[in-house]
Amino acid sequence: MDAKLTAIIVHDLKNSLGVLEGELRDLTIAPESDRALRAYQTCVSLREKLVGFLMLYKASSQGLSARIEAVSPQDFLNALLKQHAAGRTGLRVSLNATAMPALGFFDENLVSLALEAALQNATRFARTAIEVSCTNDAGDLVFAIRDDGAGLGTQEDKPSTGLGMELCEAIARAHCKGEKTGTAVLCNRPEGGALFELRLP
Repeated sequence: MDAKLTAIIVHDLKNSLGVLEGELRDLTIAPESDRALRAYQTCVSLREKLVGFLMLYKASSQGLSARIEAVSPQDFLNALLKQHAAGRTGLRVSLNATAMPALGFFDENLVSLALEAALQNATRFARTAIEVSCTNDAGDLVFAIRDDGAGLGTQEDKPSTGLGMELCEAIARAHCKGEKTGTAVLCNRPEGGALFELRLP
């Protein structure tokens, strides 16, 4: 793994721990449900960053190996969205089941990590809605996450480390069929907002 990226990620994790420490300190002074929710969301975010960092480290040192199994994309995505806490009042996260295949062949744990990272990214930028879907395209299984935010290039109060996309790309590459490997792409939508696609052969 690139040494500069590693240093940035470790610094970001340190900052997240500092934020969590402050939120927990506030709770000891004045317990409130809103403060408890923020502390919980910080814990979830920190856990995901740690898991992502360890997964990338493994990918760079040993290589990721996908355990391909037959999975129902609809059941898989329903469970994923049920666990996903949007963390913003009024943000609607929906599943578009149009043209969704009955079965897909992928590593459920790895793809879950990739889509969780993409959902967290979409949550930061979406104005009101996020849509998740899964379709077949030219023999590939394509997971897509669309948001109605301002699109790529938007300035953040807290810049991203880029860990999420590196993780998604490593997970995509772990899925291969013959000489064909998976891809992960994040781009702007013509109608506005961003589109994340995880394409698996």
